[in-house]
Amino acid sequence: MSYGVIVDVETTGLNCEEDKIIEIALLKFSLGTEPNIISLYSELEDPCEPISPEIQKLTHLTTELLQGTKIDWAKVKKDLDGASVVIAHNMEFDRSFLRKRSELEGLEVHWACSLNHIDWYKHGFKTRSLNYLASDHGFINPFAHRALFDCATTFRLITPYLKELLAKSHEVEYELLASNSPFKSKDSLKERGYRWNPEKRVWFKRIFEKELEEETVFLKEHVYNGKDLSEKIRVSE
Repeated sequence: MSYGVIVDVETTGLNCEEDKIIEIALLKFSLGTEPNIISLYSELEDPCEPISPEIQKLTHLTTELLQGTKIDWAKVKKDLDGASVVIAHNMEFDRSFLRKRSELEGLEVHWACSLNHIDWYKHGFKTRSLNYLASDHGFINPFAHRALFDCATTFRLITPYLKELLAKSHEVEYELLASNSPFKSKDSLKERGYRWNPEKRVWFKRIFEKELEEETVFLKEHVYNGKDLSEKIRVSE
């Protein structure tokens, strides 16, 4: 039977090079016109280091609660390996941490992102945040930033949009950089859907290949005074 998996991880921080996974959840569901939940898996993992007050406040996971816990990575690998698609809200975050796990070495899956592969703005929603989207759809996530509840929220949220999500997950994507854009253009860039990267100090927008020409023209005409100064980076695999 063909199935998909929604995955979510909670971590000790945002840097996959330094921080560690402290919780994972997998929601396996059938693919078809009426997706149904097949199974759920959730487990904690002791990072063998104190949990910061910020992460404790966000997840309600404490050093004491995590002590001695361990994720069954063999099960995680088996479930992910058999999936037709693996979905996460803000896929890049979860994927970056999972790729650092030696237990998952050699795992090849097709990823889809419920944040980027559904055109929430086109559907009339002004934010792509998981919990705000849930609220806008008439329900709430009672325990935000706990992996299993985030997976269940994602499943309920994407079900009506699953066909679109799967189709877009196969399209070529680029990160378009408004490099060296003048300060006065920040409001128009923000309104257009660009986000600020404070580390690289650049406005950027993730777009599909078919949108590249139109977006490049916008930058040329409305940001760079007729010059083509934008940069693009292919991000899909």
